[in-house]
Amino acid sequence: MRILLYRSAQTLTCKPVNQKFKRSTELNNVGLLEDYSLIIEDDQITDITSIKDFDFSNFDLVIDCRKNVVMPGLIDSHTHLIFSGSRSDEFEMRVAGKSYEEIAEKGGGIVRTVEATRKETKEQLTQLSLDRLKESLSYGITTIEIKSGYGLDFETELKMLECVKDLQALQPIEIIPTFLGAHTIPREFQNNRSAYVDLITNKLIPEISNRNLAKFCDVFLEKTAFNIEETRTILEQAKKYNLDLKLHCDQFNSLGGVDLGIELGVKSLDHLEMITNEDIQKLSKTDIVATILPGVSYFLKIPFTPARKMIDEGCVVSIATDFNPGSCTSQNLPLMMNIATLYNGMKLNEVINSVTINAAYSLGLDHKVGSLEIGKQADILILNTSDYKNLVYYFGRNFTKTVIKKGKIIYERNH
Repeated sequence: MRILLYRSAQTLTCKPVNQKFKRSTELNNVGLLEDYSLIIEDDQITDITSIKDFDFSNFDLVIDCRKNVVMPGLIDSHTHLIFSGSRSDEFEMRVAGKSYEEIAEKGGGIVRTVEATRKETKEQLTQLSLDRLKESLSYGITTIEIKSGYGLDFETELKMLECVKDLQALQPIEIIPTFLGAHTIPREFQNNRSAYVDLITNKLIPEISNRNLAKFCDVFLEKTAFNIEETRTILEQAKKYNLDLKLHCDQFNSLGGVDLGIELGVKSLDHLEMITNEDIQKLSKTDIVATILPGVSYFLKIPFTPARKMIDEGCVVSIATDFNPGSCTSQNLPLMMNIATLYNGMKLNEVINSVTINAAYSLGLDHKVGSLEIGKQADILILNTSDYKNLVYYFGRNFTKTVIKKGKIIYERNH
């Protein structure tokens, strides 16, 4: 299949100088081209050219993009998309004055979603998740990370990761699976934490690794979840079993997560709302991605991650939704980009690179997606606007026109 994206008003390549990611001042450069065409052959980009005259008969499909923006497909690098149940009543409690931590300490929060998720069959979870993935696709998302973590027992954690595997075969968005059995301590282990850590390290991690059910292992390091010693034990075991590492840390408290993440070589540190200036300096000297989650700060009314300072100091930054039923109920990644400009202090071009090439790097996919380059996979978003700034400027509005994944059109929206 040979496709021509003909003379787009604007093309954003998001191509990094070092071929991996963007940081510092380079993060503000989206690689803007005007009146360029892009050629796709099978699943790859084969040319990006300023040539104006083409023999259309040489192409199987020609898409006129003269009134459109062409850019890389969006990447949502941190989600908890597989779950059952609603926590709308907890939202009501929060707007009445209760904190997220107070609700969790009284048996709400993650453990409540765990109870609902355990009751569902794999087929039921798959159908719920398919519907959510369709919504993600409608926002131009072509790659998504999905975590387990609402099972917190041997059977349900495996069921969630098996669900991810099934979802990959049932729909076109590329899914990166992450094992998050260490999301919180389940109720049945509240008085025996070490037994649950043992279940994760000696049963779940070996099984997941042997069955190739996850690319990453993640841990929630927080006062209401896992302490620093437990986190180290789990991540060190995951590393022995060849799982790449991620870490939730500094969401409500700074507990040493940045130092531990640097020591263990995690791919990303996620949340970081309470990161200290000292830890920003340390993180800036590494290539670890700081994944900020603006929707969480907005929804929980907690401090926003200091992305402006982090970027200015040289940290590698990405943005994700953290879609989940408790702290961010939106899958709208462009909305998160808007919030990041207004409340995390990021520039418009910076947020675009943070959901494309830097998000790809955070998932170990920068070699094939996240930027428009010859030889890379044809994961492309065509916007229904001739000005790319509108994607961020009009908050809550959906500019998706066409989504291409691996050279195939997987979504078209009638405006």
